[in-house]
Amino acid sequence: MRFGPRFLLALALGHAPATNAQAPPPVGVPRFAIPASPIALAGSPRPGVYLAEVGRRAALFGDETGSFEVWAWPLKLVQDLHLAFKIPEYDAPIPAAQVAQQVIVRPEGQTIVYSHPTFTVRAHVHVPLDEPGAVILLEVESVRPLDILVQMRADFNLAWPGGFGGGNIYWDEERHSFVLSQGGVHHYSGFVGSPFATGGTSHPAHDAPTVPSQFTLRFDPGRTPREYIPIVMAGGPAPSDSVWSVYLRILANAPASWGAKAEHYRVLREESLSLRSPDPELDRALEWAKVNLDRQRVCNPDLGCGLVAGFGRAGSGNFRPGFGWYFGGDAAINSFAMDGLGQFDLVREGLAFLAKYQRADGKIAHEISHAAARLPWFEEYPYTFFHGDTTPFWLLACYEYWKASGDGAFLKQFWPNMVKAYRWSKATDLDGDGLMDNPKAGAGAIEVGGLGDDLWTDIYLAGVWVSALDGMQHLATEARDPALLHEVEALHTRAAQALERRFWLERGGIYAFALLRGEGADTAIRLNDALTVWPTTAMAFGQLQRDRAERMLTEVASAKLTTDWGTRPLSQEHPLYEPLHYNNGAVWPFVTGFAALAQYRYHRAWSGFELLRDVARTTFDFARGHNPELLSGAFYRPLDTAVPDQFFATSMLVTPLVRGLLGLDVNAAGCTARFAPALPPLWAFLDIRQASTGCGRLGASLTQTASGDRMLYRLILRHEMTGQRPLHLRVAPVLPVDAEVLGATVDRKAVEPTIARTLHDTEAGVELTLADSGTVEIAYRGGAFVAPNSPAPSVGDRSTQTRVLEFRPEGEGSRRQYRLTLESPTGTTDPACFVYRWQNAGQGSRYGPVCPAERRPVVGAPAGWGREELVYR
Repeated sequence: MRFGPRFLLALALGHAPATNAQAPPPVGVPRFAIPASPIALAGSPRPGVYLAEVGRRAALFGDETGSFEVWAWPLKLVQDLHLAFKIPEYDAPIPAAQVAQQVIVRPEGQTIVYSHPTFTVRAHVHVPLDEPGAVILLEVESVRPLDILVQMRADFNLAWPGGFGGGNIYWDEERHSFVLSQGGVHHYSGFVGSPFATGGTSHPAHDAPTVPSQFTLRFDPGRTPREYIPIVMAGGPAPSDSVWSVYLRILANAPASWGAKAEHYRVLREESLSLRSPDPELDRALEWAKVNLDRQRVCNPDLGCGLVAGFGRAGSGNFRPGFGWYFGGDAAINSFAMDGLGQFDLVREGLAFLAKYQRADGKIAHEISHAAARLPWFEEYPYTFFHGDTTPFWLLACYEYWKASGDGAFLKQFWPNMVKAYRWSKATDLDGDGLMDNPKAGAGAIEVGGLGDDLWTDIYLAGVWVSALDGMQHLATEARDPALLHEVEALHTRAAQALERRFWLERGGIYAFALLRGEGADTAIRLNDALTVWPTTAMAFGQLQRDRAERMLTEVASAKLTTDWGTRPLSQEHPLYEPLHYNNGAVWPFVTGFAALAQYRYHRAWSGFELLRDVARTTFDFARGHNPELLSGAFYRPLDTAVPDQFFATSMLVTPLVRGLLGLDVNAAGCTARFAPALPPLWAFLDIRQASTGCGRLGASLTQTASGDRMLYRLILRHEMTGQRPLHLRVAPVLPVDAEVLGATVDRKAVEPTIARTLHDTEAGVELTLADSGTVEIAYRGGAFVAPNSPAPSVGDRSTQTRVLEFRPEGEGSRRQYRLTLESPTGTTDPACFVYRWQNAGQGSRYGPVCPAERRPVVGAPAGWGREELVYR
């Protein structure tokens, strides 16, 4: 018997040669209707702008014109996979990017429309929810013969820092596919092909080529009205035959797979928190946030399923695709949002994943590579346990998950891991003040830059630790561990006192960034007094003294830190400020979210909502449906180095929305909740659906309307119980400062509301038990509120919006007036007619805007800005 070179090559690579029986039938995928999505985003393709399609086990990362890199975890298969079109009239192929006319972004699949006078091709890009591969379904219409070229570069390797030698690609004509293979003892395999593929590029044997690979799709145009032309990709750390079976399954199941993924996201859309508000953009941003947080779940065949931090293109080589690894701190931060959405299965799995890889001494991993099981990741690589804040964040996330879900089984199973995490964190206190110290714990707020010089304890690490201790008290109580409870209570008291005592700067009215040590010192002996946003992390969890937090948040709202698109981590007045610097100037939606929640927590809802809306806008202004990691501190645009799809940016839309705007705080173990919505005061309505209470789902229809000589706040409530317990609910809507509460009813029965007044608002609280439904009405009038009307920035804008720093009443009786502090760019004067006072006109009474009676300049604004105090009477 004589053997040809292809047979010998296949044997050398460890593959049996393909036979006719193995080849897929040369047919397409039957046409099926691509279902419309109510949250689809469409527009003109933008070259270089991120577009992705992801599942649990594979992903395509590319741009809106249709150039993709292909991953099947933990492998990268190819890069720059794209199309070109060959028609008789042209000698050269037409690059698809040149004729891309429309992109449609959906949760279950993406569509790129390519149009030319002789053809239209719609490329429907789909990654099955739970398969290690992908399919592109080409919907072809043509009035001339048309060949479609599929071009790519082999980039076959393990995710960084893993790697293998011997990776190569060859064309298998009988399988109509490129075969990706590795010639060593490990099994790494991949396929990219189509039943209609022919003429694949020949490459030298045993070589990872430096030239592109290409095959041609040739088909009968009479069949395209009833068939899609498929391009199929599959890969994984498995023998070739196993991966080929996946390839065939993806091809055969394409219609069902698209439908199953669409159904998955329909259930997510309809059975988790949704809003209908006067701000449709915010409502839709929430829908996309739900999708993106669901996409965090990634399954690696070696490591299991956990939560990754974000996605982006790796580019040439096997580098990390954005933050597509398992990051412990990110998973913990994102879990706060997921708790609010009721994504409990994902949160539990993500926290359990981190517990699985907890170090023996209790420290939680900062990051875990997709290749971790195939190299000494946990023993030899410095990245794994680099951060110190990850462990207290994980502890805090365990508490927040238990509180929101009531999952006692989780607490029982992972209580030993929580105790170990607590013991490790406690042991990083080097000077006995109760706070974790960076030299022993690891990184906190700062990874790069001079702001991290001589760090002893930064306030971000300290704030997370004090918050975790607060939660640990409740966990120890539920775990019935009185000895540990006593220890944690004492430590929380000491640490909270140290946080206030050691970081507060009375003269500046701010909390310092960090405690520092001197040369050769082994304790903190001085302060880094930089104005930063990092204290808002502790504030978001209510850990800082109210009057001091008020003063600090005024400075956070200033143009020193806050732009028209979010907050910088470091004041623009600081010598180290650089608007493109990762830690020292770029705007992070992540820290913007903590700042928003802090503003809400301390009753500064006007500032909280502005920041919340800043994060929401990024969902639509850049990569469609995604939130970028970083934006310039100078212009409204992401950095070139920013990951385009960062999940802790996404989660920081949801967390302040649920906990701040909706004011929803649940305790599932007791089936109790506090519902204190802080609506923008000019909103007339808000409908809330499927809000999780841990023991059911809460729906609410809120209206606030003028009714004769008063305002009427009505809440129609619905609760769907998941068990037998009704919900014990305290409703305390936020009303204007100085509002006179005239009365309240629960299900038309008069009740006496509990009134709580702050410097900025009034809360009127009532209690009720919801087995199914109930109605609350609160009548009020009088007082005042501030409602800035800040226009949305356009991409590329500088920050120019007037900033409201403070708003509060002063004086008594007839001398009652309202003082507002604002900042505006130098040379501009805002009329500032956005304070609303009660206009008493009998049956026609209502709130109306008033302009300032007095205004005077005050000091404190950054360069290029002016600060004023205005009085409204």
